[in-house]
Amino acid sequence: MKTLGIHIGHDSGSSLIIDGQIVADVSEERFVRIKHYAGLPVNSINFCLAAGKISFEELDFIAVSGEIADLKLKTLLNLSDEDFDRIIRQNLPCQSIRKKLKGMIKDKIVYRETPPLYLKFFHLAPKTKVIKVDHHLSHAASAYYTSGYQDCMIITCDGVGDGTSLAVWNGSRGTIMEIKRYGTSGSFGWFYSLVTEALGWWVGDGEGKTMGLAPYGDRKTVLDKEIFVHYLPRYQNGEIAKGTDFGAVKYFKEFDAFHWHFPDAGKIKKVVDRYGAENIAAEAQDLLEESLLGFVRYWVKKEGARNLATAGGVFLNVKLNQKIIEDNIVENYSIFPNAGDAGLALGAALSVSQGFSKENITQKIDHIYWGPEYGNEEIESILKERNLRYRKADNIAQEAARALADQKIIGWFQGKMESGPRALGGRSILFDPGKPENKDIINMRVKFREPFRPFCPSIMEEYAHEYLVTNYKDRYMITACKVKDEKRNVIPAVTHVDGTCRPQFISRQINKRFWELLDNFRQYTGVPVILNTSFNIKGEPIVCSPRDAIKCFFDTGLDLLFIGDFIVSKY
Repeated sequence: MKTLGIHIGHDSGSSLIIDGQIVADVSEERFVRIKHYAGLPVNSINFCLAAGKISFEELDFIAVSGEIADLKLKTLLNLSDEDFDRIIRQNLPCQSIRKKLKGMIKDKIVYRETPPLYLKFFHLAPKTKVIKVDHHLSHAASAYYTSGYQDCMIITCDGVGDGTSLAVWNGSRGTIMEIKRYGTSGSFGWFYSLVTEALGWWVGDGEGKTMGLAPYGDRKTVLDKEIFVHYLPRYQNGEIAKGTDFGAVKYFKEFDAFHWHFPDAGKIKKVVDRYGAENIAAEAQDLLEESLLGFVRYWVKKEGARNLATAGGVFLNVKLNQKIIEDNIVENYSIFPNAGDAGLALGAALSVSQGFSKENITQKIDHIYWGPEYGNEEIESILKERNLRYRKADNIAQEAARALADQKIIGWFQGKMESGPRALGGRSILFDPGKPENKDIINMRVKFREPFRPFCPSIMEEYAHEYLVTNYKDRYMITACKVKDEKRNVIPAVTHVDGTCRPQFISRQINKRFWELLDNFRQYTGVPVILNTSFNIKGEPIVCSPRDAIKCFFDTGLDLLFIGDFIVSKY
């Protein structure tokens, strides 16, 4: 059975599952080079089909996480008005909703958006069934079916999707059942995004900056607490005790990416100006942690849950995840690594694939390397075409480790690209974590971003217990944990100001070449840890192809590029 997952919207993308196995998953932004691209996922669909070695006509199901009546879907699948209406009717059995949508579509369709001949889209085969999967059900499926738990509670939390901002689910023996949903009046995601906009950052992107700035602040200095009480939803016994009216949230679209605007962001901005950005970030972060942790505690206790799985953009907040882990409210906790909207395509595909499979079982994933891969022959051809200075290495991992020990900043382009927002050793920029100034050097010379932004450690899993205070084996940089006191001055460039880090555990079985790099670096320096950040500059997606890597290499202060088995230098 072949199921293609499609998400059209913020962080558009596609995924492919064949006979219950994840074959491919990638965001469209990586191909079009526009961060958080919200247009049609044409390139990502083509990649998925190529990875699965199938044609579009061979698909059994197309799982759509977005709005089934979106005219973009009609264009993408090259549907006639009749076929489009049929798909809507199949997915929306309620006649009143269908009638309303049909009227809206008819009004919009007057201009007949039709692509020119040179834009190649897809033709839906008669055998292929298009299935709408609810936004939060897609998040829930991504969390549950990749957790390995047969039975667990699932919590999904984001700004809003399909009218839902927060939801509680039960996953049992391969089936997901809804327990409770909450609308935007109870949105923790919108609360945090409102503060993010007031701080001057892009909603749907800058929340990580808010989280990173928070440890530099002191919430005790913020005296005007009422404004946060006004916008923070409050829950009691699983119900919204005090909801929030966020007003008419609007958006501005630029380069096919959404920029949202909260009408009351200006009110928070005045508080930011009065008390300082870092103190407001600290207030927002602590309120989010306290409120959502209380919500999780209630539902875990009420349902008697031993296992918990989470997804949705709010669970990209690693400090929140740290609080949940350290609270020990469940025996086992799994966070889907690609928790934001970029994970919706895979979640939708998993929901449909599991729903139509003979064996409804979950699988614990041990990696998310589901993107494009390039062989040495193709890489060398590109290097030659550009007349670049390069050589082939006998042992690429050893030479990279030597360069890092010699204080070189390197680009690391190896194997399949990672899914999700973190660089996990496929498309990474690496540096020695042993000097505190190295954090500032990378931010200034390579990333061109704010100086408070932290960097992550990739650590050999055999040595993690020597450096970190955690029992959670994090392979995806999806949680934070404390660095042991005696190790903070050993790896200062990846230790945040509050003494925590966002680690990636490296296994030899999962990513042998990256593990070998770390092992060689350990032999040179005595430290089994390297600074790892995404291979991109601020405001751009992570590099996907060799051409992207070469462009970023020559446009930044990187010293060397290790791409496939080749080492590229500038001089």
